[in-house]
This record gives sequence, structure tokens and C-alpha cells, in this order.
Amino acid sequence: MNPHPSVKWLIVKKLALTAVALAACVTAPLVAQTADDYTLPVVKRYFMVQADARCHLLDGPTSQALKAGYLQARNDALRAGLTMTYLAPWLEKARTAAYQSDCAAPSLMAEVNTAEGGFRRFMAVPHLELSSGRTEWLANRAYGDDQVWRLVQYQNTDQADMAFGIYGGLEQNRFSLMAHFKDGMRPYSARLLVRNTDILTTGMINRASYGISDTLPVGFSDYSSLSFMARGLSDVTADLHPGVKTNLAGFTLTGDYVGTQGPEAAMRFDFPSRAWLAIAKLDPREDIVVEFNTEDGPRYARFEVGDFVTGLSYVALPAPYTHNQVNTAS
Repeated sequence: MNPHPSVKWLIVKKLALTAVALAACVTAPLVAQTADDYTLPVVKRYFMVQADARCHLLDGPTSQALKAGYLQARNDALRAGLTMTYLAPWLEKARTAAYQSDCAAPSLMAEVNTAEGGFRRFMAVPHLELSSGRTEWLANRAYGDDQVWRLVQYQNTDQADMAFGIYGGLEQNRFSLMAHFKDGMRPYSARLLVRNTDILTTGMINRASYGISDTLPVGFSDYSSLSFMARGLSDVTADLHPGVKTNLAGFTLTGDYVGTQGPEAAMRFDFPSRAWLAIAKLDPREDIVVEFNTEDGPRYARFEVGDFVTGLSYVALPAPYTHNQVNTAS
């Protein structure tokens, strides 16, 4: 049974993440002590998160955006090679500074105004690209009633064309994977595997190329992974490739021939949205795995976590031209 859309919005709120970079006010001594260009944004944004939690400076959506600014900076720092062990002392200093700050300080109020203005501008952005350098999540808030990919990571290999993410309208959508298997494979079921952070505190960073395999990826097992079974298996037509701008003859601006682009036949698997909370706990560099069950045995596909939760929260922002709350339901 699918949860009510309002329940799904509460899940997204619990993730406390959206993809807007907000400036923050931190005391000069704290800024002066930060070690590098990656640490500084993490510390500044975490300071503002803690100040907002204490002083209730921002409304709900803007507060979500503030938390996303921290998450995005943290993910960038991890991808640059920093660790949470290294960042932890700086975050503790930021938290202490926030709890010692005057909630009515003019400098803090100025940052609140800046954050609110930046958030309003961000609300009107219809598309967002969240690239990790290896993969990317593409987010789309345009034309809210259209049934399209709202958040998607494409994976195109000589074995399969796959699209994984949030599909539907802005108010009603599903957490789905759609795939066309080039060898004609037709799985009869699928499940999503996510590292259980209560059992394995550190995830595997797998740099191997993405594709379909017949062996369970390293770092995953029935013991150490949370399992989310797919439901609603169906045959559909869907976009399984990122859109590329071409001329009428099918050539890109760089002269590469792409040909006709459009939906293609695919199998669709819908996963429960409760998996989002498990994914939110992971390192952005690690993978989640989809296991396809076939008559010839299981097959596996890896997808990078990346900035999935940031993109999810962006999709769930309030509609930019109305006062209606956008919901993600799956």
C-alpha cells in the first residue's frame, strides 16, 4: 500500500536536504582556522544549520535548503579526499560557535536575508545537474503534470540501457528503474540492496566500470545489506538516454551523429520510498545495487549514490509559481 503524498513529503523533510548553496556567517576566528577550500564551506554551512536549529531563523523550505548547502559541501569535501574524521573537529567548533551566537545579531540577520533571496531565485530553476565526476543525477521540476524523469541517473552500456530515479509528475511519482536489456533478458523480479550502516560502518568505494554482472559486487551481502523488493513490474516505453541537443539531421553541435532520440521499450520496476532514508546515510562515492532475478540466475547493476538525496529534495520543493506543496510519492 502506498503512503499518502503528505507522508512522502514528511520523508523528504526528514532527509533535510535540498540542492542550493547558501552563504553563511561564521565568526572570523573560526573561518581563519579552517584548513582548505573544501573544509571552509562545510564549516560555514554547518554553522548556519546549527544557528537555524537554535534560533528558528528560516521557514521550512529555506531551512531544508540550508541543510542541503551543508550536505553538498560535505559531499564535495569527501570526493576531494577529506574524511569525516578530519571534518569532525571543525564541525564541533562550528556547533559551539552557533550555540554561543546572538540570535538577533545584525550580521546573522543579514545572512538570513541573503539566504532567503538566494532560495527564491533557486526555486525558479527548472533543471539541475548534480555531477560527481563519474556519474550524474539530473533533476527536473519543469511542467509539473508531465510524466517524465524528475530525478534520474542514466547508465548506458553494451549490455543494457537503464534509467534509475524518480519518475512521474511533481505531485505524484515513483522510485523506479527502467531498463532495456540488449540480450533479451527478462527478469521476473528485482530488489534494491543498500549498505546497512548499523552493520557496516564504512562503505566500499568501487571504481570498476558500471555494467551488468553475474556476481554480487564486493561489499554487499544478505547479512550486511538492506533489501527493498520491487513491485509493479511492467512493460513500458521510456527515455533511457540523456537528451542531447541535435539539428534536424540528428547531429550534435560538435558534429557527432546521434540520430533519432525518443522513448524505447523497457521493463519497469518500482521500489519503496522507504529506501531513501537508507540511501541518505551513505557516502556519496559508494554504490547501491539492483539485483535482477532471472531464470538463469541473478544479475547485478551498480548505481552511484552521488547527490541523490539532494536531487530528491530539489524535486520536492514547493511549486515555484503557486503556494501548493509538491509531494514525492512512491
